[in-house]
Amino acid sequence: MRRPRLLDPGHGGVRAEMSRMGVDPHGMRIMEEKGRLLLVRLDDIDIRAALILKQDMLSIGGDVALCRKAGSLEVKTTPALLMGTVREVRELAEKIRQQSFGLRELGGALRDLLSGLDSQASFVVGGKNLLEGGKILVMGILNVTEDSFFDGGRYADVDAAVEHGFRMAQEGADIIDVGGESTRPGSSPIQEEEEAQRVLPVIRRLKAGGVMCISVDTTKASVARKAVEEGADIINDISGMNFEPSMREVCAGMGASAVLMHTRGKPETMQERTDYEDLLGEVCTWLEDSMDQAIKEGIAPESICVDPGIGFGKTAEQNIELIARLGELRSLGKAVMVGVSRKSFIGSLSGSPVEERLYGSLAAASSAVLNGADIVRVHDVVQTVQALSVAQPIRRAAPC
Repeated sequence: MRRPRLLDPGHGGVRAEMSRMGVDPHGMRIMEEKGRLLLVRLDDIDIRAALILKQDMLSIGGDVALCRKAGSLEVKTTPALLMGTVREVRELAEKIRQQSFGLRELGGALRDLLSGLDSQASFVVGGKNLLEGGKILVMGILNVTEDSFFDGGRYADVDAAVEHGFRMAQEGADIIDVGGESTRPGSSPIQEEEEAQRVLPVIRRLKAGGVMCISVDTTKASVARKAVEEGADIINDISGMNFEPSMREVCAGMGASAVLMHTRGKPETMQERTDYEDLLGEVCTWLEDSMDQAIKEGIAPESICVDPGIGFGKTAEQNIELIARLGELRSLGKAVMVGVSRKSFIGSLSGSPVEERLYGSLAAASSAVLNGADIVRVHDVVQTVQALSVAQPIRRAAPC
């Protein structure tokens, strides 16, 4: 007998390993849910519900971790960490369907979570799912600005911007993201009229020239409306449509798709607010609230993508943690976009100035894709397309 070998459950999962062993398919279906461990974080659970969860989960072989004050009933609510196999969590969801204290709703939420475990993300733009077949998208950055942190001033001229947009499309960009206002840390806003004058001619000419998918990077509802009228398909709002709530009405009314990004405060001050107690928990909660409000005001759920906002109100260490734990955003049930291109945390790690951060950007983008990103927003399209031609098959072989 050979030495025991510890398997990586991520490499195709339990089902793939049993298939390699020649296990009977019927047996595989029965056993798969027994061999896949889940950790499910719950927040603000009524203490009565939490104690019921603990008891029920123990009875079926799993467990629930609660805060230390829960057992002595010193708190009214508590976070909870469910620990169990897929089968155990599924059984728990059924057991609590008839319970009180919010457990009925939790059971439904757990069933929804389980049903989405192996489903592919979708991002519908213009009636088409751009992520069909598990495709990873590249969004090319086209800053029509004077002061963006990397390419400010390079494409401020309309002709130069249009030429660069066509070039990125030819290089393999699936989406061209046109922005007329810098949102780098410390930047100041510009007037709506100036932003519109920068982006509208570019969008108009790109659309007329055959660019299939265009995004407008703006937080201003009036600019977004005019951009969609000129041919933009997506509104990419760094504020999650919170700076100007009327943005949701514009997006819904015009049938545009939406990228909702997490940030803290305005660009002028956002790096002063990096004091998170639970980084992933707070980012996910913020994005969930933004999503719910967008859907409530008429934006189609399948046309929403979320972005954790790398570099927006986060330290270098927090950016790294977000990329490493990107798969946790899957619980939101939306496609995930990440923008890491040439950002300052890459300089902090590599010691390189912004002009020399290409290789670090490719490493960060590839890592993001391996950890669950569906769309990467980049300055360097042709290099990223090549990097992802390698990263994407690796991700498919070892699903997140």
